[in-house]
Amino acid sequence: MKKGILKRLGTAAVLMCMTGSILSGCGSESESKPDSSSKQSEESQAAAQSESEGQVFTENITGTADGYDYELWKDNGDTTFTVTDGGTFSCEWGNINNALFRRGQKFDCTKTYQELGNVSIDFGVDYQPDGNSYMCVYGWTRDPLIEFYIVESWGSWRPPGAPSSLGTVTVDGEEYDIYKTTRYEQPSIDGTKTFDQYWSVRKAKPTGDGTKLEGTISISKHFDAWKQCGLEMGKMYEIALTIEGYQSAGKATVYKNELNIGGEYKEADDIEVTVNEAAADGGDEVPVMTGGAGFFECGFEDGEDDWLPRGGAQAAQTTDNASDGEGSLFVSGRQDNWNGACIMLDPEVYKAGSTYSFSVKVMQNSGEKAQMKLTMQYTIDGENYDQVAIADAESGEWVTLENLSYTIPEGAKNLILYVESPDSLTDFYIDEAKASAAE
Repeated sequence: MKKGILKRLGTAAVLMCMTGSILSGCGSESESKPDSSSKQSEESQAAAQSESEGQVFTENITGTADGYDYELWKDNGDTTFTVTDGGTFSCEWGNINNALFRRGQKFDCTKTYQELGNVSIDFGVDYQPDGNSYMCVYGWTRDPLIEFYIVESWGSWRPPGAPSSLGTVTVDGEEYDIYKTTRYEQPSIDGTKTFDQYWSVRKAKPTGDGTKLEGTISISKHFDAWKQCGLEMGKMYEIALTIEGYQSAGKATVYKNELNIGGEYKEADDIEVTVNEAAADGGDEVPVMTGGAGFFECGFEDGEDDWLPRGGAQAAQTTDNASDGEGSLFVSGRQDNWNGACIMLDPEVYKAGSTYSFSVKVMQNSGEKAQMKLTMQYTIDGENYDQVAIADAESGEWVTLENLSYTIPEGAKNLILYVESPDSLTDFYIDEAKASAAE
């Protein structure tokens, strides 16, 4: 089978952002994480096992040691969190949905980052993810309620899944993309809320001594860059060096974590910020997605072939099942019917008003029949969703979703093709995904 993309440009995932929900916030209005996982967070504070190497925790915990706050939060799965001297720690995870291991400083939500002074972290991490994971600076503010990430490295998927960035910043000698995403009615430090996430994400994964990564993250300078892109921070709740895992396994040892806070704040004059004015202004003009896939035949023999998770799902290459060859794309952890796997389409190849051929083979193993659907997402006065093909899929049998003559609506922009199951949350496999001009 042919594999890969015939014309390939950069891609980014859609609508899929992990939320690291934490336990309690500062102030009288704070709440724990709601529902069953909040009960776990409140009731199952793990008994720490004192060892010469540090304190070991396997369940949700918050605490302070050697002047650094620490926290382990997970919704389920197997975790080990070892708190060692100073700001250091080690962690290991597997069979999890979402887990965060973090060490840093929590604040009382009375000061802005400027009022704290200059903030940076000198770090050294032996980072060994197996699947979807971040190595990052993580935290929250209030007024406004903001969850933020400065992502230094990642596992199998580069966050955050926004179709376009607000701009870029060069800081500490590295270039980062700046994004804003929104979480709707999701767990937060103030219970279930709708809130924005701010992101700086390195354009390229760092290289180090094997799996060891070292450097400095000038946190205040990232905040300054966000401000230039129209992203306003609130009063600081938390800043922490964090390892996050999502439906994955892995381990990490943070052997250096020096959080530096203080001195007189001065707005950074040694960073280079480029602002995407159309995106940062947030006006009526929708930024047009650049990059994406051209015509393709994807066999998933040794990778994801530019297909990405959509919503709360995970999408990863597997050799467990295949309609042809040895590989396929396994989509799991779907939290809503529209969650699935998607591929962004290059606007230089796919033109509004023109007709194309799309097909993909799908198999689900739910034990009962489920509908499978191939959908086109596009922008015309907001988001629109158009059925490309739909079929009933018997459990354990491959079915073809195919439309050999699909016309992209006039005026459509930001084209994203995706596979979903509109009446089920079943996991599924996809294989032999193809796109070409209609004959």
